[in-house]
Amino acid sequence: MSEFKFACPVCGQHMKCDSSQSGTVMECPTCFQKITAPQAPSTDDPKFIITGTKKGERPVSTAPVDSGMATPPEKDFPATTFVLIVLLCLALAAFLFRGDIFKTAPAKTAVITNAPATAPSNPAPGFSKAGNIALGRPAFASSQEDGHPVESGNDGDDTTRWCAINGGILQWWEVDLGATAVITNTRVLWEQNSIYQYKIEVSTNNANWTRAVNQTTNFTLAQTNSDYFSATGRYVRITLTGLQPGSWASFYEFQVFGSTNSAK
Repeated sequence: MSEFKFACPVCGQHMKCDSSQSGTVMECPTCFQKITAPQAPSTDDPKFIITGTKKGERPVSTAPVDSGMATPPEKDFPATTFVLIVLLCLALAAFLFRGDIFKTAPAKTAVITNAPATAPSNPAPGFSKAGNIALGRPAFASSQEDGHPVESGNDGDDTTRWCAINGGILQWWEVDLGATAVITNTRVLWEQNSIYQYKIEVSTNNANWTRAVNQTTNFTLAQTNSDYFSATGRYVRITLTGLQPGSWASFYEFQVFGSTNSAK
């Protein structure tokens, strides 16, 4: 009998056996896997190790391992998989950075303030007076601030203005057209370029009012608001229902357009 060495095909541990043990099942003393001893080599060297079975290498021409479970083949990490992962990471980063674009802007809410703002001088030069049937007519209001009386709201001068006594809402301003009129539209030049929420009503007797304009949910930033409608009445009233910070119920001119009967 000749003695030879071979390497465990699982862990590479060198094992020693003789030719009489060829083909028998042995247990590796290192990984404890059951392996089949290979056939003895044809050589007179009693210490011969089968070619290619240095410690850590797979043996050459050995019988398959009978360990009761399959050993998965070694696989290299595919380059295409790595590229795909990188692309997915970049796409995710781009989406997160662009998230702010899709955010919904918060709804604007009318806020009441008690601090008046300073209005610019002559904010709308050349503001037309033509066709204004409210020009110079008697006017009334819920309140007025010193220096900004009721009559400044329709005196035809776009450098003077009416202003309420404080920054509260539901302040109103009213004009008597002097006779029943067929009204087609109104125009108001506010104190500021801001968001004003309001309603406009008309009446024939200064007692029963009909709403002609509903801008109580207005969110348009503007210093001039024009509203077109069809209504009949002698009295026209505008009521402020919502204001932005720094704004009061105040305007330079409130104009009414349409046709009236002869003044009474």
